[in-house]
Amino acid sequence: MIVCPVCQHPNDDFSITCSSCSSYIQDRVPNLDLFSTVWLMVESPRDAFKKVIVAEHKNFVLFLSLFLGLAVVFGVMWAARLGMLFDNLLPLLLYGTTIGLLSGIPLFFVMTGVLHGAARMLKGSAAFSVTYGVAGWSLVPVMLSVVFLLPLELGTLGLLLFSVNPSAYEVKPVVTMVLVGMDGACILWSLYLAVRGTALAHRIRFITAAATVTVAVAGGAGAVYSVYSLFFL
Repeated sequence: MIVCPVCQHPNDDFSITCSSCSSYIQDRVPNLDLFSTVWLMVESPRDAFKKVIVAEHKNFVLFLSLFLGLAVVFGVMWAARLGMLFDNLLPLLLYGTTIGLLSGIPLFFVMTGVLHGAARMLKGSAAFSVTYGVAGWSLVPVMLSVVFLLPLELGTLGLLLFSVNPSAYEVKPVVTMVLVGMDGACILWSLYLAVRGTALAHRIRFITAAATVTVAVAGGAGAVYSVYSLFFL
């Protein structure tokens, strides 16, 4: 609750102007800055999401969704051991990067749509644009994983990362477990941010927000499995 300094009227935490006298009660956020918002998301997720919610333009959401596509595609290639389909790492990289960039935005909209619908069914109050912004900026850990961990994994393990005979676990077990574990930590971090941001934006309990995020992830996983089974099964 923000109390207007001019007329003392109580206002919503996400209001920019007073609903009574129209005075500005907090700074406008016309646009989001990528680097400062990423750092704020690491330092103080609540403040970062509040900034995202009140921002007039939800900048960089589509950019962040591209990293979702890359993470999912390379994750599927790792889980399904698709390295056997390639003779060396370069064509695998080109294939994974191309499919990942093409699939990121559609997959993001599927998951955001499911997330928003589930939240509204559970008495959430945010507009779709707010859910869109929160869901997009929840992908910051995924972006960090793709930018920093994936190149390290590829440089260290190469095609072994996607192979089964021999597998990366057999050749470099400690390195593989550490890198894959860090990837898993980034995924959990991203899910936590999605739950926290959804709870804040929709004014619902944390456990309720966790349920909506679970439904959204299940919807995204179903879409990914449908596409995978169409081309590989």
